[in-house]
Amino acid sequence: MNSDKYSIRDLEKLTGIKAHTIRVWEKRYDIIHPERTDTNIRYYTDKELQRLLNISILNRSGYKISHISEMSDEEIITSVAKLSESNELVDADINSMVVAAVELSEDNFERVLNACLIKFGFERTFYEVIFPLFDKIGIMWQIGKLSSCQERFISNLIRQKLLVAIDALVGSREDLGSFLLFMPADHENEIGLLFANYIIRKRGYQVVYLGPSVPFTHLKRLGSPERFQHIFVNMHLSLTALDLKLYIKKLRTIFSKQNIHVSLSGEFPKDLSSKLENIAFYPDLKHFAESQF
Repeated sequence: MNSDKYSIRDLEKLTGIKAHTIRVWEKRYDIIHPERTDTNIRYYTDKELQRLLNISILNRSGYKISHISEMSDEEIITSVAKLSESNELVDADINSMVVAAVELSEDNFERVLNACLIKFGFERTFYEVIFPLFDKIGIMWQIGKLSSCQERFISNLIRQKLLVAIDALVGSREDLGSFLLFMPADHENEIGLLFANYIIRKRGYQVVYLGPSVPFTHLKRLGSPERFQHIFVNMHLSLTALDLKLYIKKLRTIFSKQNIHVSLSGEFPKDLSSKLENIAFYPDLKHFAESQF
């Protein structure tokens, strides 16, 4: 994996700046400088990517590209840092976390994450920083610019934060009932499920947490399913509406009367019916939290 070589299409995906605009800025303002392979193919380095990420932040914040082009690297970085501190700009925080992931720097990642938690609070940090961070990391993994080890590194650091936050929650109300939380088989990344665990416990509900990749056969052997009033399932793989309905139908053979809550990360099936009895679908965890269950 050539993690230090990016095509202009890679830059477009990672920065949100159109390839045509990058070419125009490059020619007119000389803001980035591509290298060339032995076969004369243009590519960009980590340094150019980081510079363009910061330039995109300033440009979206109202800085004219003609002004940015006259700034030094140090001035650009300083201006982005000031925006992050004064305007609660999350793009800079996300980009800093991406860099920390690439460098496997726990200290740098913790520094940025802790600053976000102070600025935004715990839940807002996840909605506006952590989940978008995973989206960007996913793109980098798809184009071969980030390894699964780096993704695991970040996931484990965030997982630790969630476990500490969950452990700090005390008490529950028996009158609210209880939730059973799990992910289907082959669903491994439990960050979303852990965050749901935090949200539900914070609202005062009792929770039984089974974790990721729970086979349906294991659920069938679960004793006394009637003790749960709510079932929460977090899915992050692309599913068709038909596949999802078939899975829900199987769940109903075990949990016949419970309220079933399904949170879907990724593409939400367009033809998914919301009229199924006692079943609620959420396109993300923020919608789930706002539903008040």
